[in-house]
Amino acid sequence: MRPRKLEVLAASAIAVCCLALAIHPALRPVSTAVAPVVTTVAVAGARPRIEVVFVLDTTGSMSGLLDGAKEKIWAIANRLAAGQPRPELRVGLVAYRDLGDDYVTRRLDFSADMDAVYAELLSYQAGGGGDGPEHVGRGLDDALHAMQWTQDPGTLRLVFLVGDAPPHDDYQDTRTTAELAALAAGRGILINTVQCGAAGDTEAAWRKIAAIARGEYTRIAQDGGMVTVATPFDQRLADLNNELAGTVLSWGDAAAKRASQVKLGNRMSMSTSNAAEAASYSARTARMNDEDLLGALAGGQALADIPTDQLPDALQGLAPAEQQRALDAARSRRDSVNAQIRDVAAEREAYLRAHTTADGDGGFDDRVTDTLRRQAAAIGIAY
Repeated sequence: MRPRKLEVLAASAIAVCCLALAIHPALRPVSTAVAPVVTTVAVAGARPRIEVVFVLDTTGSMSGLLDGAKEKIWAIANRLAAGQPRPELRVGLVAYRDLGDDYVTRRLDFSADMDAVYAELLSYQAGGGGDGPEHVGRGLDDALHAMQWTQDPGTLRLVFLVGDAPPHDDYQDTRTTAELAALAAGRGILINTVQCGAAGDTEAAWRKIAAIARGEYTRIAQDGGMVTVATPFDQRLADLNNELAGTVLSWGDAAAKRASQVKLGNRMSMSTSNAAEAASYSARTARMNDEDLLGALAGGQALADIPTDQLPDALQGLAPAEQQRALDAARSRRDSVNAQIRDVAAEREAYLRAHTTADGDGGFDDRVTDTLRRQAAAIGIAY
Protein backbone atom coordinates (compact mmCIF):
# COMPACT_ATOMS: atom_id res chain seq x y z
CA MET A 1 0.00 0.00 0.00
CA ARG A 2 1.33 3.43 -1.00
CA PRO A 3 2.18 5.97 1.79
CA ARG A 4 -0.50 8.39 0.56
CA LYS A 5 -3.21 5.74 0.94
CA LEU A 6 -2.01 4.95 4.45
CA GLU A 7 -2.28 8.62 5.35
CA VAL A 8 -5.85 8.76 4.06
CA LEU A 9 -6.86 5.68 6.05
CA ALA A 10 -5.22 7.05 9.19
CA ALA A 11 -7.02 10.36 8.81
CA SER A 12 -10.34 8.54 8.38
CA ALA A 13 -9.72 6.49 11.50
CA ILE A 14 -8.91 9.62 13.49
CA ALA A 15 -12.08 11.30 12.27
CA VAL A 16 -14.21 8.33 13.32
CA CYS A 17 -12.62 8.30 16.79
CA CYS A 18 -13.17 12.03 17.20
CA LEU A 19 -16.84 11.66 16.23
CA ALA A 20 -17.23 8.79 18.71
CA LEU A 21 -15.65 10.85 21.47
CA ALA A 22 -17.91 13.77 20.69
CA ILE A 23 -20.94 11.64 21.52
CA HIS A 24 -19.35 9.67 24.38
CA PRO A 25 -21.83 8.88 27.19
CA ALA A 26 -19.66 10.84 29.62
CA LEU A 27 -21.22 13.95 28.14
CA ARG A 28 -24.77 12.90 29.01
CA PRO A 29 -26.58 13.68 32.26
CA VAL A 30 -26.39 11.16 35.10
CA SER A 31 -29.18 8.60 35.45
CA THR A 32 -29.47 6.23 38.36
CA ALA A 33 -32.40 4.27 36.96
CA VAL A 34 -31.69 3.69 33.27
CA ALA A 35 -28.52 2.19 31.83
CA PRO A 36 -26.75 4.82 29.72
CA VAL A 37 -26.69 4.53 25.94
CA VAL A 38 -23.06 4.21 24.89
CA THR A 39 -21.06 4.57 21.71
CA THR A 40 -18.31 2.05 21.09
CA VAL A 41 -14.77 3.30 20.58
CA ALA A 42 -12.61 0.52 19.16
CA VAL A 43 -8.84 0.67 19.54
CA ALA A 44 -7.32 -1.37 16.73
CA GLY A 45 -4.49 -3.71 17.61
CA ALA A 46 -4.71 -3.16 21.38
CA ARG A 47 -6.66 -4.59 24.27
CA PRO A 48 -9.12 -2.10 25.75
CA ARG A 49 -8.00 -0.61 29.04
CA ILE A 50 -9.99 0.23 32.14
CA GLU A 51 -8.44 2.47 34.80
CA VAL A 52 -10.41 2.76 38.01
CA VAL A 53 -9.59 4.50 41.28
CA PHE A 54 -11.50 3.63 44.42
CA VAL A 55 -11.62 6.69 46.69
CA LEU A 56 -12.58 5.25 50.07
CA ASP A 57 -13.63 6.95 53.27
CA THR A 58 -11.64 5.10 55.97
CA THR A 59 -13.02 6.87 59.05
CA GLY A 60 -14.43 4.92 61.98
CA SER A 61 -17.94 4.45 60.64
CA MET A 62 -16.67 2.67 57.51
CA SER A 63 -15.36 -0.53 59.11
CA GLY A 64 -18.09 -2.73 57.62
CA LEU A 65 -17.52 -1.46 54.10
CA LEU A 66 -13.75 -1.86 54.36
CA ASP A 67 -14.02 -5.42 55.68
CA GLY A 68 -16.40 -6.28 52.87
CA ALA A 69 -14.20 -4.65 50.22
CA LYS A 70 -11.22 -6.73 51.36
CA GLU A 71 -13.36 -9.83 50.91
CA LYS A 72 -14.77 -8.79 47.54
CA ILE A 73 -11.96 -7.01 45.65
CA TRP A 74 -10.92 -10.23 43.89
CA ALA A 75 -14.54 -10.96 42.94
CA ILE A 76 -14.84 -7.49 41.42
CA ALA A 77 -11.61 -7.93 39.44
CA ASN A 78 -12.62 -11.43 38.32
CA ARG A 79 -16.00 -10.25 37.04
CA LEU A 80 -14.43 -7.36 35.14
CA ALA A 81 -11.78 -9.63 33.60
CA ALA A 82 -14.60 -11.72 32.07
CA GLY A 83 -15.31 -9.01 29.48
CA GLN A 84 -14.84 -9.64 25.77
CA PRO A 85 -12.36 -8.64 24.59
CA ARG A 86 -10.69 -9.08 27.97
CA PRO A 87 -9.71 -5.62 29.23
CA GLU A 88 -6.40 -4.59 30.65
CA LEU A 89 -7.42 -3.58 34.18
CA ARG A 90 -5.44 -1.07 36.23
CA VAL A 91 -6.66 -0.26 39.73
CA GLY A 92 -5.66 2.54 42.09
CA LEU A 93 -6.67 3.30 45.66
CA VAL A 94 -7.06 6.52 47.64
CA ALA A 95 -7.98 6.34 51.33
CA TYR A 96 -9.17 9.58 52.92
CA ARG A 97 -10.09 10.79 56.38
CA ASP A 98 -10.03 14.35 57.74
CA LEU A 99 -7.67 17.03 59.00
CA GLY A 100 -6.32 16.09 62.42
CA ASP A 101 -6.56 12.32 61.82
CA ASP A 102 -3.56 9.99 61.47
CA TYR A 103 -3.57 10.82 57.78
CA VAL A 104 -5.69 12.86 55.41
CA THR A 105 -5.03 10.66 52.38
CA ARG A 106 -3.10 7.52 51.49
CA ARG A 107 -2.58 6.47 47.90
CA LEU A 108 -1.66 3.48 45.74
CA ASP A 109 -1.02 4.45 42.13
CA PHE A 110 -2.45 2.43 39.27
CA SER A 111 -1.35 -1.18 39.16
CA ALA A 112 -2.21 -4.23 37.08
CA ASP A 113 -0.93 -6.32 39.99
CA MET A 114 -4.08 -7.24 41.92
CA ASP A 115 -1.94 -8.81 44.65
CA ALA A 116 -0.46 -5.35 45.26
CA VAL A 117 -3.93 -3.76 45.34
CA TYR A 118 -5.13 -6.42 47.77
CA ALA A 119 -2.08 -5.94 50.02
CA GLU A 120 -2.73 -2.19 50.18
CA LEU A 121 -6.42 -2.69 50.88
CA LEU A 122 -5.62 -5.10 53.71
CA SER A 123 -3.61 -2.32 55.38
CA TYR A 124 -6.65 -0.01 55.58
CA GLN A 125 -8.29 0.16 58.99
CA ALA A 126 -11.26 2.31 59.95
CA GLY A 127 -10.48 5.12 62.39
CA GLY A 128 -10.66 8.85 62.97
CA GLY A 129 -13.40 11.18 61.78
CA GLY A 130 -16.12 12.13 64.21
CA ASP A 131 -17.26 15.63 63.26
CA GLY A 132 -19.60 14.61 60.43
CA PRO A 133 -18.09 15.92 57.18
CA GLU A 134 -14.77 14.44 55.96
CA HIS A 135 -12.06 15.71 53.62
CA VAL A 136 -13.61 14.27 50.48
CA GLY A 137 -11.96 17.00 48.41
CA ARG A 138 -8.44 15.81 49.20
CA GLY A 139 -9.42 12.27 48.26
CA LEU A 140 -10.78 13.39 44.89
CA ASP A 141 -7.85 15.74 44.34
CA ASP A 142 -5.40 12.86 44.82
CA ALA A 143 -7.44 10.67 42.47
CA LEU A 144 -7.42 13.27 39.72
CA HIS A 145 -3.95 14.77 40.06
CA ALA A 146 -1.66 12.28 41.79
CA MET A 147 -2.47 9.18 39.73
CA GLN A 148 -0.73 8.32 36.47
CA TRP A 149 -3.77 8.29 34.17
CA THR A 150 -3.38 7.03 30.62
CA GLN A 151 -4.14 9.73 28.04
CA ASP A 152 -5.26 7.32 25.30
CA PRO A 153 -8.86 8.29 24.42
CA GLY A 154 -9.67 4.58 24.11
CA THR A 155 -9.13 4.09 27.85
CA LEU A 156 -12.13 4.08 30.15
CA ARG A 157 -11.20 6.27 33.14
CA LEU A 158 -13.34 5.96 36.25
CA VAL A 159 -13.44 7.01 39.89
CA PHE A 160 -15.65 5.33 42.48
CA LEU A 161 -16.12 7.65 45.45
CA VAL A 162 -17.32 5.61 48.43
CA GLY A 163 -18.31 7.14 51.75
CA ASP A 164 -21.05 7.99 54.23
CA ALA A 165 -20.34 11.65 55.11
CA PRO A 166 -20.54 14.88 53.10
CA PRO A 167 -17.44 16.85 52.09
CA HIS A 168 -15.71 19.59 54.06
CA ASP A 169 -16.08 22.05 51.19
CA ASP A 170 -15.29 24.84 53.63
CA TYR A 171 -11.60 23.83 53.70
CA GLN A 172 -9.23 26.03 51.71
CA ASP A 173 -6.44 23.55 50.91
CA THR A 174 -8.11 22.22 47.75
CA ARG A 175 -10.91 22.98 45.33
CA THR A 176 -14.49 22.22 46.26
CA THR A 177 -15.83 18.82 45.30
CA ALA A 178 -18.06 20.44 42.66
CA GLU A 179 -15.03 22.12 41.09
CA LEU A 180 -13.10 18.84 41.16
CA ALA A 181 -16.02 17.05 39.55
CA ALA A 182 -16.05 19.63 36.76
CA LEU A 183 -12.31 19.11 36.24
CA ALA A 184 -12.87 15.37 36.00
CA ALA A 185 -15.61 15.87 33.41
CA GLY A 186 -13.28 18.06 31.37
CA ARG A 187 -10.64 15.32 31.37
CA GLY A 188 -13.07 12.55 30.45
CA ILE A 189 -12.93 10.92 33.90
CA LEU A 190 -16.30 9.71 35.15
CA ILE A 191 -16.91 9.92 38.91
CA ASN A 192 -19.39 7.35 40.20
CA THR A 193 -20.54 7.96 43.76
CA VAL A 194 -21.50 5.18 46.16
CA GLN A 195 -23.23 6.35 49.34
CA CYS A 196 -23.06 4.09 52.40
CA GLY A 197 -26.08 4.62 54.62
CA ALA A 198 -28.92 7.11 54.23
CA ALA A 199 -27.70 10.54 55.42
CA GLY A 200 -29.54 13.21 53.47
CA ASP A 201 -26.66 15.68 53.28
CA THR A 202 -24.36 12.96 51.92
CA GLU A 203 -26.93 11.98 49.29
CA ALA A 204 -27.23 15.58 48.09
CA ALA A 205 -23.45 15.95 47.81
CA TRP A 206 -22.92 12.57 46.17
CA ARG A 207 -25.67 13.16 43.60
CA LYS A 208 -24.21 16.55 42.73
CA ILE A 209 -20.69 15.18 42.24
CA ALA A 210 -21.92 12.33 40.03
CA ALA A 211 -24.10 14.63 37.95
CA ILE A 212 -21.30 17.11 37.27
CA ALA A 213 -18.74 14.37 36.52
CA ARG A 214 -21.14 12.45 34.24
CA GLY A 215 -21.11 9.38 36.46
CA GLU A 216 -23.75 7.39 38.32
CA TYR A 217 -24.98 7.68 41.89
CA THR A 218 -26.02 4.69 43.96
CA ARG A 219 -26.76 3.98 47.60
CA ILE A 220 -25.97 0.84 49.57
CA ALA A 221 -26.25 -0.32 53.17
CA GLN A 222 -23.92 1.28 55.71
CA ASP A 223 -21.83 -1.90 55.94
CA GLY A 224 -21.64 -2.33 52.15
CA GLY A 225 -24.37 -4.96 51.92
CA MET A 226 -22.00 -7.57 50.49
CA VAL A 227 -23.09 -11.21 50.60
CA THR A 228 -20.85 -14.24 50.08
CA VAL A 229 -22.46 -17.28 48.49
CA ALA A 230 -20.62 -20.51 49.32
CA THR A 231 -20.31 -23.10 46.55
CA PRO A 232 -19.20 -26.74 46.46
CA PHE A 233 -16.23 -25.65 44.32
CA ASP A 234 -14.68 -23.06 46.64
CA GLN A 235 -12.39 -25.39 48.58
CA ARG A 236 -10.98 -26.98 45.44
CA LEU A 237 -10.25 -23.56 43.97
CA ALA A 238 -8.69 -22.43 47.26
CA ASP A 239 -6.37 -25.45 47.16
CA LEU A 240 -5.48 -24.67 43.56
CA ASN A 241 -4.86 -21.05 44.54
CA ASN A 242 -2.21 -22.26 46.99
CA GLU A 243 -0.69 -24.47 44.28
CA LEU A 244 -0.64 -21.51 41.91
CA ALA A 245 1.13 -19.37 44.50
CA GLY A 246 3.72 -22.13 44.78
CA THR A 247 4.68 -21.65 41.12
CA VAL A 248 5.83 -18.06 41.67
CA LEU A 249 9.60 -17.59 41.37
CA SER A 250 10.27 -14.23 43.03
CA TRP A 251 13.06 -12.16 41.50
CA GLY A 252 14.53 -8.69 41.87
CA ASP A 253 16.31 -6.93 44.70
CA ALA A 254 15.74 -7.79 48.35
CA ALA A 255 12.79 -5.38 48.67
CA ALA A 256 11.07 -6.86 45.64
CA LYS A 257 11.49 -10.40 46.93
CA ARG A 258 10.10 -9.38 50.33
CA ALA A 259 7.10 -7.73 48.66
CA SER A 260 6.46 -10.92 46.70
CA GLN A 261 6.55 -13.04 49.84
CA VAL A 262 4.03 -10.73 51.54
CA LYS A 263 1.69 -11.06 48.57
CA LEU A 264 2.05 -14.84 48.49
CA GLY A 265 1.42 -14.96 52.23
CA ASN A 266 -1.77 -12.97 51.72
CA ARG A 267 -2.93 -15.55 49.19
CA MET A 268 -2.28 -18.39 51.60
CA SER A 269 -4.33 -16.72 54.34
CA MET A 270 -7.39 -15.71 52.29
CA SER A 271 -10.85 -16.93 53.10
CA THR A 272 -12.00 -19.84 50.96
CA SER A 273 -14.36 -17.77 48.81
CA ASN A 274 -11.79 -15.01 48.33
CA ALA A 275 -9.16 -17.56 47.32
CA ALA A 276 -11.59 -19.06 44.81
CA GLU A 277 -12.01 -15.64 43.17
CA ALA A 278 -8.27 -14.90 43.25
CA ALA A 279 -7.45 -18.23 41.62
CA SER A 280 -10.11 -17.68 38.95
CA TYR A 281 -8.85 -14.17 38.20
CA SER A 282 -5.21 -15.25 37.95
CA ALA A 283 -6.01 -18.17 35.66
CA ARG A 284 -8.26 -16.00 33.50
CA THR A 285 -5.61 -13.32 33.07
CA ALA A 286 -2.58 -15.68 33.12
CA ARG A 287 -0.62 -13.42 35.46
CA MET A 288 0.60 -13.37 39.04
CA ASN A 289 2.36 -10.59 40.95
CA ASP A 290 4.81 -8.09 39.45
CA GLU A 291 7.78 -9.88 41.04
CA ASP A 292 7.03 -13.20 39.34
CA LEU A 293 9.90 -14.26 37.06
CA LEU A 294 7.72 -16.36 34.74
CA GLY A 295 5.56 -13.33 34.08
CA ALA A 296 8.59 -11.10 33.54
CA LEU A 297 10.07 -13.54 31.02
CA ALA A 298 6.74 -13.75 29.18
CA GLY A 299 6.76 -9.95 29.03
CA GLY A 300 10.17 -9.82 27.34
CA GLN A 301 12.64 -9.78 30.25
CA ALA A 302 15.85 -11.58 29.23
CA LEU A 303 17.07 -14.11 31.80
CA ALA A 304 20.70 -13.42 30.86
CA ASP A 305 20.28 -9.74 31.81
CA ILE A 306 19.29 -10.48 35.40
CA PRO A 307 22.15 -10.24 37.94
CA THR A 308 22.74 -13.49 39.77
CA ASP A 309 21.77 -12.06 43.17
CA GLN A 310 18.41 -10.93 41.75
CA LEU A 311 17.50 -14.36 40.46
CA PRO A 312 15.12 -16.52 42.48
CA ASP A 313 17.04 -18.40 45.15
CA ALA A 314 16.21 -21.72 43.48
CA LEU A 315 18.00 -20.65 40.28
CA GLN A 316 21.14 -19.20 41.80
CA GLY A 317 24.14 -21.49 41.40
CA LEU A 318 22.61 -23.39 38.49
CA ALA A 319 24.16 -23.55 35.05
CA PRO A 320 22.15 -21.79 32.29
CA ALA A 321 20.84 -25.09 30.92
CA GLU A 322 19.71 -26.16 34.39
CA GLN A 323 18.03 -22.80 34.95
CA GLN A 324 16.10 -23.23 31.72
CA ARG A 325 14.97 -26.72 32.68
CA ALA A 326 13.78 -25.44 36.05
CA LEU A 327 11.88 -22.60 34.40
CA ASP A 328 10.29 -24.95 31.86
CA ALA A 329 9.16 -27.24 34.67
CA ALA A 330 7.68 -24.32 36.65
CA ARG A 331 5.90 -23.01 33.56
CA SER A 332 4.49 -26.44 32.76
CA ARG A 333 3.26 -26.82 36.32
CA ARG A 334 1.59 -23.40 36.22
CA ASP A 335 -0.10 -24.15 32.91
CA SER A 336 -1.49 -27.35 34.38
CA VAL A 337 -2.76 -25.61 37.52
CA ASN A 338 -4.32 -22.78 35.49
CA ALA A 339 -6.11 -25.28 33.26
CA GLN A 340 -7.57 -27.01 36.32
CA ILE A 341 -8.64 -23.67 37.79
CA ARG A 342 -10.42 -22.65 34.61
CA ASP A 343 -12.36 -25.91 34.52
CA VAL A 344 -13.44 -25.72 38.17
CA ALA A 345 -14.13 -21.98 37.92
CA ALA A 346 -16.52 -22.59 35.02
CA GLU A 347 -18.48 -25.04 37.18
CA ARG A 348 -18.49 -22.56 40.06
CA GLU A 349 -19.79 -19.75 37.85
CA ALA A 350 -22.57 -21.99 36.54
CA TYR A 351 -23.50 -22.87 40.12
CA LEU A 352 -23.62 -19.19 41.12
CA ARG A 353 -25.82 -18.30 38.15
CA ALA A 354 -28.24 -21.06 39.12
CA HIS A 355 -28.34 -20.26 42.84
CA THR A 356 -28.37 -16.46 42.96
CA THR A 357 -31.07 -14.05 41.89
CA ALA A 358 -30.99 -10.36 41.08
CA ASP A 359 -33.27 -8.70 43.61
CA GLY A 360 -32.32 -5.10 42.82
CA ASP A 361 -30.71 -4.54 46.22
CA GLY A 362 -27.13 -5.61 45.60
CA GLY A 363 -24.15 -4.71 47.74
CA PHE A 364 -21.01 -2.72 46.99
CA ASP A 365 -19.47 -5.37 44.74
CA ASP A 366 -22.63 -5.80 42.67
CA ARG A 367 -23.19 -2.07 42.26
CA VAL A 368 -19.59 -1.43 41.22
CA THR A 369 -19.46 -4.22 38.67
CA ASP A 370 -22.89 -3.39 37.24
CA THR A 371 -21.93 0.26 36.80
CA LEU A 372 -18.55 -0.54 35.34
CA ARG A 373 -19.96 -3.09 32.92
CA ARG A 374 -22.43 -0.54 31.55
CA GLN A 375 -19.76 2.09 31.15
CA ALA A 376 -17.25 -0.39 29.64
CA ALA A 377 -19.47 -0.68 26.58
CA ALA A 378 -18.08 2.72 25.59
CA ILE A 379 -14.76 1.08 24.71
CA GLY A 380 -16.25 -1.99 23.11
CA ILE A 381 -16.22 -4.44 26.03
CA ALA A 382 -19.21 -6.78 26.25
CA TYR A 383 -20.29 -8.80 29.31
